[in-house]
Amino acid sequence: MAAKFGRRKEGNAVVVADSSGVRFACAEPASGARPLIARYGEIPAGESKEELAAALKSLGVAGAKNGMTLLAPQEYQFVAVDAPEVPEAELKSALKWRLKDIIGYPIEEAVFDFLSIPSPAPGGGRARSILSAVARSDLLRRRVADFDHARFRLAVIDVPETAQRNIAALFEEEGRGTASLYFDETGGLLTISCRGELYHARRFDISSAAIAEASGLAREDLFNRILLEMQRTIDNFERQFSSVALTRILVGPERDDSGLADFLRSNLAVSVASLALEDVVDFAPGALPARETQWRLFHLFGCALRGAPGSQ
Repeated sequence: MAAKFGRRKEGNAVVVADSSGVRFACAEPASGARPLIARYGEIPAGESKEELAAALKSLGVAGAKNGMTLLAPQEYQFVAVDAPEVPEAELKSALKWRLKDIIGYPIEEAVFDFLSIPSPAPGGGRARSILSAVARSDLLRRRVADFDHARFRLAVIDVPETAQRNIAALFEEEGRGTASLYFDETGGLLTISCRGELYHARRFDISSAAIAEASGLAREDLFNRILLEMQRTIDNFERQFSSVALTRILVGPERDDSGLADFLRSNLAVSVASLALEDVVDFAPGALPARETQWRLFHLFGCALRGAPGSQ
């Protein structure tokens, strides 16, 4: 089963199960201008399929027909390649042979899906590019089987890059580019989007724990590393996509305020703001998530918002 990038209009139920437990988020079709997160939460649970089934039953999401889940960064590769010069109907077949030399295992053992990056400005001299998510087919089969056993029918297996894009799209100004920078236990993820389309995604080998545990000069060194990589990325993006004005960088959510947003704001020419989901998303009455919950469930919220107005 592939990571699917198409739009969905129905409500979504997202579940992620790993060694830390089971986390979920449920979105309902928006009745107003803002999308609605109806329920979310997490409970400790083991990793066996029996424990997963029991957890989903207790959370009230067993039986969901429009189920979704997210792959962890170590479970897939997200790569940008030049688009093969073939008719659109032959693109996926041709892309298969571009990926075979990148992924490090036989392409016959892989499942992939892709989205096209909007073309650079005319005359830019660069070929059209494609972003592709690639994972081992046996991993996806096991994931689907585990959720089937729990009576949770997977309609979509998604990746954090597109989940993060879904949230950034809700903050976009018309025709302007928006970058989103987020750190968790696995590292950092930067995405750049415009008009709801994902243009760029890259990872940082700096985790949220590394930032939290550093202090004084050590934290300043980390922040300077992030700043340098941000500056390089922005410069490269502006050269490649000169028709897109990148006007905003969103940082977070964070478990605790690290000061990173303030640091970047003082050192970058682009506007920088801390990301707060309540600025663009409605939650059920009395269910506004605390800072740490927004941080822990950030990509689940983004995945659940797939198909919401303004997102993909």
